[in-house]
Amino acid sequence: MAPIVPLRRVIRAVWILLAVATLSALPWMVVEFKRAKYSVHYQAWFIAGVFVILAVSASIYEVAMHLEYYNRPRLQLRVVRILWMVPIYAVDSWLSLRFKEARFYIDPIRECYEAFVIYQFFMYLVAYLEEEYGDICAYFMVKEQVKHLWPLDRFLAPWPMGERFFWETKRGVLSYVIARPLMTAVSVVANIAGVYGEGEFRRDRAYPYVAVVNNFTQMWALYCLVLLYQATHDELHPIRPLSKFVVIKLVVFVTYWQSVFIAICARLGLIRAAEWSTYDTDDVAAGLQNFLICIEMFMAAVAHAHAFPPRDYMDASRPPAGFMRNLRVMFDVRDVMQDVNVVVTGSVAETRDNLTEVGRRTWRTARDTVAAAPETLVGKPFRKLLGKGGEGSVGGSRRKGGEHDSDVDDEEGSHALLSYGGGGGGGGIGGGGCGSDGGKGGGGTRLACSESP
Repeated sequence: MAPIVPLRRVIRAVWILLAVATLSALPWMVVEFKRAKYSVHYQAWFIAGVFVILAVSASIYEVAMHLEYYNRPRLQLRVVRILWMVPIYAVDSWLSLRFKEARFYIDPIRECYEAFVIYQFFMYLVAYLEEEYGDICAYFMVKEQVKHLWPLDRFLAPWPMGERFFWETKRGVLSYVIARPLMTAVSVVANIAGVYGEGEFRRDRAYPYVAVVNNFTQMWALYCLVLLYQATHDELHPIRPLSKFVVIKLVVFVTYWQSVFIAICARLGLIRAAEWSTYDTDDVAAGLQNFLICIEMFMAAVAHAHAFPPRDYMDASRPPAGFMRNLRVMFDVRDVMQDVNVVVTGSVAETRDNLTEVGRRTWRTARDTVAAAPETLVGKPFRKLLGKGGEGSVGGSRRKGGEHDSDVDDEEGSHALLSYGGGGGGGGIGGGGCGSDGGKGGGGTRLACSESP
């Protein structure tokens, strides 16, 4: 009896044949569109739609296979969330391409999910390490110290291996998850107010500030991922993390920097709208970006299928768990909310403690400095205040019939002032000695202090 071919292989073969046939017929369809004099907009919508259908169908198939063979939930939960990046990007971009007025409200979904995917990949690596090696903080304690990459190693001290290293890398990745939605909200509000100015690097526009924050937090998140990989590349070798990281990084980097490049080209006049079109330059630039993303997501779907194959989690000894039974896990994001809350609360507490410690150090430094040289820091100001000269003053230039020089009298007066109300050693801050005569000559003033018990 011939072996039964698994249904998943049949579905995969059908998809491959459909993709090859569609891509082969695409040039012919474009030529026919030109002959029929279809508008550029309709051609773009159709071509982008073909790639979106192929990309979404491939990604949904991969998601379904992971949920069907849901044997390692902690790992596959993150994989499923990463795989949803392609359908969300593709559908979002096609809708923005088709309905230009809606892109201001649809595109933020895509931008926020980008940060979410980076964090999910970080947690995917952490989940694998915890499954294999237990407490990750304790495991990091015995690892060799990881230094910052050049040139940051010249400015930043290495994070101590252990809990501190894990905390800093996790916080670095989560900072992008927090900052990206906030900057997206700022860009939406600024666009409604007419001050966003996409592609305009002007001080009175919000675009450059949003771009700087997004770039910095994104680069820092990816840098923290690199540090984690550098510390555990041998341990992570069985799950091939490099190919997964490259796929995610390419999708994030290409789509973002592509949008920046297109926006700059539009501002430089390299991209222009036709005079007869209802699209302005910004609409054309956004449409080009969305069209390219639709095509790129087809390639990303193929790359994801290679980087996150379901066969890595298939176990012949365990029956399939069932797609519908595990479908709900895709929409449960309580773990993400909990992580964000922990990082935000911890960062606020750490900042408060650091500010408190800075205040304490400043006070101790000032106190020790004054105690070490009271005459320099306090004596001179009091001499200027009290030593105006004249009869009967501490700082008189010379007392009538006085036998002491004015500098000597000022010195004694300063010691008396510093020891006033004190309780311990003579003449200094906190001293308890009695005051001295303001001068042995006529009219001298005595500055007294309380005696020590």
